[in-house]
Amino acid sequence: MNRDYSRFDSLTSILAGTVTVAGIVVFAQAPVFAKTPQQIAQLAESVTVQIKGKTSGDGTGFIIAKQGTTYTVLTANHVVADRDTYTIRTNTKKDYPVTRSVLLQKGQNAPDLAVVTFKSAESYPVVTLGDSEQATVGTEIFVFGYPALPASRKDQPDRNFEFSPGYVTSRLPTHSDGYTLRYNAVTKGGMSGGPVFDGEGRVVGIHGEGDRDYDRVTDRDRKVVTGLAITKTGFNSAIPINTFLAKLSDAGLNRSALLVNTSTAGNAPLKLNNPQDAKTYYVRGLTRFDKGDLSGAVADFNQAIQTQSDYAEAYFYRGLAYFDLKQMPKSIADYSKAIALNAGYVDAYYNRGLVLSAMGDKPGAIADYTQVIRLDRNFAAAYNNRGLALSDLGDQKGAIDDFNQALQINPGRANTYFNRGLALFRINNDRSALADYTQAIQLNPNYAKAFANRGITLVRMGDRQGAIADLQQAARLFRAQGMNADAQKALDLIGQLQN
Repeated sequence: MNRDYSRFDSLTSILAGTVTVAGIVVFAQAPVFAKTPQQIAQLAESVTVQIKGKTSGDGTGFIIAKQGTTYTVLTANHVVADRDTYTIRTNTKKDYPVTRSVLLQKGQNAPDLAVVTFKSAESYPVVTLGDSEQATVGTEIFVFGYPALPASRKDQPDRNFEFSPGYVTSRLPTHSDGYTLRYNAVTKGGMSGGPVFDGEGRVVGIHGEGDRDYDRVTDRDRKVVTGLAITKTGFNSAIPINTFLAKLSDAGLNRSALLVNTSTAGNAPLKLNNPQDAKTYYVRGLTRFDKGDLSGAVADFNQAIQTQSDYAEAYFYRGLAYFDLKQMPKSIADYSKAIALNAGYVDAYYNRGLVLSAMGDKPGAIADYTQVIRLDRNFAAAYNNRGLALSDLGDQKGAIDDFNQALQINPGRANTYFNRGLALFRINNDRSALADYTQAIQLNPNYAKAFANRGITLVRMGDRQGAIADLQQAARLFRAQGMNADAQKALDLIGQLQN
């Protein structure tokens, strides 16, 4: 979900930054035994592939079938949806062109799935698919994928993999793109289409939806919004593998073409109804947090911490819950404790920076974002948010440098163009600001605040009719998004222009 706040009361006001034909293999129905995380990681690396477009972004997939020299890879539709030339890179560091694509997402309610094929004389293993119905709340899962490289390193062929453990935190009844399997695991952009494994090393989901953006940080004493808060929650979603198995005919596959094992899992889900140890309290806290029960989550994290005082992750998530409860000092204290327990806890530094910014401590926020960047030079959101803080402190050049770096790493984020546009506006570089707002709108045609700011910029440039047109569109979008007060303010501005 997105929470946008914006206020503008006069012509000089400006909205501030918004901080893949397969052969026959044996149908397996033998008992399965739990594997260690290391065994699952080794298995995952052997069956998972990198997907790269010539002009589009990076993604992940995994080998589900083989016929002769033809391999079939399952991935997310949005990874290969563009009309582009795609390459598959296997674990042997060899590249193969995609020979065929079948996009399964046809219509709004269709799952975000696709299958692609490649040819190779080499022998690659095929993954075993499981039963996603067994992945109930409290089940341990493992996400595997290849994070994307920043734009400045796109010429480098190889990407490092990420292997992230977690637990199922909820099962949604429906989702427009099929992402109904929710879990807590650290993921990054480029891992979309990657496999989600159960404790036996069977795939139970296709990862593809990560942390959401929350525009929650506002300065209520000023007439502008301050700060895009891209909160790192670690909650992500996958399409259950059973959803794909129900669409095999659409993919041109038969179930007999796949290696499937739906035996009962050896590892039972945690018994969340009656926690007896720190981990179970922690996981129940995660499930409560994911469902919006913040007070219940805090109570469970309290129990986890009382049982295990060095539980850094429990402090981190309690800090996140306190943030949502607007108990900022407690949130900062918990993030600080998580950092004291783990000096390399990047997300804790990042989220503490958000809280400090929300409390008006821009220098403190800048220090935390700077530490994030020292630990992870490719953390685009940290550059973005540090830029916002610098801009609010009047350092527009430093802010623009940070926004430039964020866009070098992630050139597809509309919000960062918006934020750079604001900094440019503040130094009266209206033409460049106009170009950035336009780019933000091209990336997100429903970006009401970008239309509003572009309209205000056009006023200052003397284009009254262009300004009215943009403000009218902003008002329509604000109203459609339930932001009626902002819609009315846009209309009021139009009235001033017309009179």
